[in-house]
Amino acid sequence: TPQQIREGAEATLRQLKSALERNKVLAIDPAVGSKFDPHQHQAISMVPAEQEANTIVSVLQKGYLIADRVLRPALVTVAAPQ
Repeated sequence: TPQQIREGAEATLRQLKSALERNKVLAIDPAVGSKFDPHQHQAISMVPAEQEANTIVSVLQKGYLIADRVLRPALVTVAAPQ
């Protein structure tokens, strides 16, 4: 049934997340409104916004760290200077 398929997929996802955490793989999921960090984020575009310059306006894709090294930076949109 669709419910059993969903439960199986959720269990698989939990196991995958657990295995990644055991191997020190962590997600980079910056909060909207936080400061842009070029070491962990990659700016895809700059848009006019009411926020302070170099502030994250939206997150397009999460990034990942392994043992404090960036595997893939988070892809973000950043507020442009006014």
